[in-house]
Amino acid sequence: MTRHPLRAEERAFTPRLRLNPVAAVCAGLLSAPLLALAQAAPAPAASAADAQKLDTVTVSGFRASLESSISTKRNADAIVEAISAEDIGKLPDVSIADAISRLPGLTAQRVAGRSSVISIRGMAPRYGVTLLNGREIVSTGDNRSVEYDQFPSELINAATVYKTPDASLSAQGLSGTVNMKTLRPLDFAAPQAVVGARIERNSNGSLNPEISGNGNRLSASWVTQSADRSWGAAIGFAHLDSPNQEKHYKSWWWANTNNWGSPLPGTPTDSVALQGFELGAASSRQKRDGLMAVLEYKPGNGLHSTLDLYYSKFDQTEARRTVMSDMSVWSGASWSNAQTTVVNGDKIVTSGIVNGTKPVALTTFNKRQDDIRAIGWNNELKLADWKLVGDLSWSKAKRDEQNAELAAGANAPVSLGQVNIATGDGRSTFAPAFDFAGANVYLTDPPGWGRDGRSQFPKVRDEIKALKLSAGRTFDSWVSSVETGVDYSERDKHMNRTEVYYNLKNNRAPVLVPTSLLRTPTDLTFAGSNIRMVNFDVPSALGLYDVAPAASNEAPGRIWSVHEKVTALYGKLGLEFDWGLPIHGTLGLRVVHAKQWSNGLLWNDTAKATEPTTGGTSYTDVLPSINLAADLAPDTILRFGLAKVLARPNMEDMRAGFSGIGVSTTEPHLWSANGGNAKLEPWRADAVDLSIEHYFSKRSYVAAAAFHKHIKNFVYGRAIDFDFTGFPNPTPYTPYSNIGTLNTQANGSGGMIAGTELSGSLDGGLISPALDGIGVALSYSNTRSSMHEENNPAKPLDGLSGIATNFTVYYERHGISARLGSRHRSAFVTTVRGTFGENVPSMIAAETILDAQIGYAFETGAFKGLSLTLQVNNLRDRPYRTRVGISTGSSDPNATLPERYTSYGRQFLLGGTYKF
Repeated sequence: MTRHPLRAEERAFTPRLRLNPVAAVCAGLLSAPLLALAQAAPAPAASAADAQKLDTVTVSGFRASLESSISTKRNADAIVEAISAEDIGKLPDVSIADAISRLPGLTAQRVAGRSSVISIRGMAPRYGVTLLNGREIVSTGDNRSVEYDQFPSELINAATVYKTPDASLSAQGLSGTVNMKTLRPLDFAAPQAVVGARIERNSNGSLNPEISGNGNRLSASWVTQSADRSWGAAIGFAHLDSPNQEKHYKSWWWANTNNWGSPLPGTPTDSVALQGFELGAASSRQKRDGLMAVLEYKPGNGLHSTLDLYYSKFDQTEARRTVMSDMSVWSGASWSNAQTTVVNGDKIVTSGIVNGTKPVALTTFNKRQDDIRAIGWNNELKLADWKLVGDLSWSKAKRDEQNAELAAGANAPVSLGQVNIATGDGRSTFAPAFDFAGANVYLTDPPGWGRDGRSQFPKVRDEIKALKLSAGRTFDSWVSSVETGVDYSERDKHMNRTEVYYNLKNNRAPVLVPTSLLRTPTDLTFAGSNIRMVNFDVPSALGLYDVAPAASNEAPGRIWSVHEKVTALYGKLGLEFDWGLPIHGTLGLRVVHAKQWSNGLLWNDTAKATEPTTGGTSYTDVLPSINLAADLAPDTILRFGLAKVLARPNMEDMRAGFSGIGVSTTEPHLWSANGGNAKLEPWRADAVDLSIEHYFSKRSYVAAAAFHKHIKNFVYGRAIDFDFTGFPNPTPYTPYSNIGTLNTQANGSGGMIAGTELSGSLDGGLISPALDGIGVALSYSNTRSSMHEENNPAKPLDGLSGIATNFTVYYERHGISARLGSRHRSAFVTTVRGTFGENVPSMIAAETILDAQIGYAFETGAFKGLSLTLQVNNLRDRPYRTRVGISTGSSDPNATLPERYTSYGRQFLLGGTYKF
């Protein structure tokens, strides 16, 4: 058998820029040492003068990051995408989420204007897994999905996205796996330090007086090593003080309520009308302090020990002031002089005068504190031909939050005046006769909600403890390596979301807002409506209210804990052979056993109290995988992957908790309830991947990929049989059987999700040396699926964007750098966090976000090491837009009309870094 002339780790570009490609992916088991070059002929020798010139070329900035990322992609064991910092603390984006979302097939979802969660290959964040230094990381959210804004880009040195599974990773997702990495001090040639500072401003200014539109970012990182390079240490700190300023409008819902026997007075009986609105301004401040430390020891006797620590403290304060009004027939609203417009075949009321409403001036206060702590200790020991690895890790997340609101308004019905309803992009406008910032604004309950305010107190605790042991060695044969190991982890997640009501003292008697609490009114005229709103501080006003427990019957969905113990045994063979073409890759098998259980509550409607309940299950999955790479030419790689993959269910859906327990009043008197499913099993799929990549140079390549995932076990809401033995019976009827119906999330039949991806990076130096330093990176992905949420064809798969594109053009020469980046994703439906922490679906419109950056780096002289940068994010101030279906009265059941229209403003950042 012909052997490959170079080992994978030795592959590099020759002076002719011929790349020696690396072998294939590890589709189910840990990546193996990659195999040699594909029988590539050596490049012609360069002259000594040429070699000297090559040795003096130094590439930095975005190009250096691009080179490193492309090298990772080419030399990886799996089909991957990667980003890399050119230097410590210098990822080429403001946030790690922004950087990751520029990769082919990946998209970000904006939360409060920030890129916070990531979707891989069109699938919602819940189908993926996020690791930190190869270890699964906790989350401060309700489920498993990581909020990436918890991780400062200044402390993350690189990130790799595995699109095909790698069994040596401690955890893997169905859509893919993101592995964020902090730096390793012994990877650096010499000690160094970097400090950075940036000032920030939001173009919306300060919409609420207590929160400024200005912010700042500070960072510092330091790497040192011993003289003999037997040990190294690194420490990094990043501080963020960032404002968000949000101009918000929402159309509540649309319907022709005449179809329900309740016509809206003053509107044509065959017309669809807006049933309510809200208009507001929110100001929030995110303060985050991140700390990273690494200690690395490598004495040269085969031992390599690394201890890494990570800490993030993220505090958010938000003030939101919103005027909202129910406009339905049940609120007492009526129209006069109503005018209609036909939109997509439906007659829509688009203008007129609305009377008899009871608007609310709602003041909301949110305070959230998140902590994430992680520690990992990795030890490698080489004994003869074997490498033994032991890895011990622990991470913990804590979230404490308060969401409070107080209502105010008029003591009598209000006319909204002339109303103009937007049926496309934009905001509807109103001209209320009442002054919501005037002297006649009362603290009261205008719409009759039965409370004058409320607070919710979400608390999340998440902890993961993990141990990994492995052993492996290499061989000089067609089986080039073997590795085997075991992963064990324990995860405990606790959720508690209690709620209280605020009722005004003196039997809820309305009270004028005390003048001592008043501040400058909040201006809402940005939306075209002549509305200003009373402004007061919620915490200072709480002394006017009595506090009462609330929503006790909802505790089963709000108070729960989920526990998991997962043990995985894996083995992997590295392959290297020649079938007319050099082929290399891995063959793996991973056997995963999971034990899960949950503690929660059920609502006893007879006792009007909660009772404890529990449930759980265990299961085993066998996950084989094969990944092969064929070197079609010295710079062309064809990759193939085939694997079984899974994603564990949402932890919220795995809760033990039941409400609405009852027995039917008619024969045969059957049990029923709503709740979680502690026996829920993962999403499971068979995955096939095919990719072809051609590399022109260190910074230039083109690639095309296709994937198909056959989802064999999906999770969606449906009714299942359930054993109600021991449950309280709140009715006088005797059930026919203890087996009844539970409405819950359950496993069921699946479908497919498939797509194609095109990506490339082209450097101008390929065309002419005069264009060196000018380039473009771009990607396009098209994803489709046969699946639907709740198995309902009218509900698209959560998070699925059919089209996603990324485009970046850059210039770097003589210290000057400039970059323009565009991210686009088509419309999609996803689950978002509602006003009070509940998960609600939302149809998010297509959006294209444009970012720009310009900078200068001093390469010589007294200021060498100093880099200055000006960045503008969301350059065109693209709004966040959602649409909602028509509840009744539309000729098209799939028709939608505008829902949210939110502007977050442009983000300006000016600052620099200094390396020494």
